[in-house]
Amino acid sequence: MRPPRGRTDDDVSAVMRRLGLAQVLWSVTAKDYATTDTTLITRRVLDQTRRDGIILLHERYKGTIPAVPDVIDTLRQRGYTFVTVSQLLAPATPEPGAVYRP
Repeated sequence: MRPPRGRTDDDVSAVMRRLGLAQVLWSVTAKDYATTDTTLITRRVLDQTRRDGIILLHERYKGTIPAVPDVIDTLRQRGYTFVTVSQLLAPATPEPGAVYRP
């Protein structure tokens, strides 16, 4: 589970533990909520991406979806592989309530 805005505390952790969910944060944000500029979103992602990172994007903002193909193509050209969060954390099993930061 990604806590909205990355806001978490002991209370959120306790609820997530009861629900059997780990909390996963991100290492890259395009701040796509603050712009509709697809080129800027793309550049922000590409400038911040590092090995074993998690990219946060929101499909509901106008400039985001058009940025995704360029982001994926460029990162693949750079040798990156896309995986799920479970694959990224493997072989560990996420602990309910724990907060994981890439």
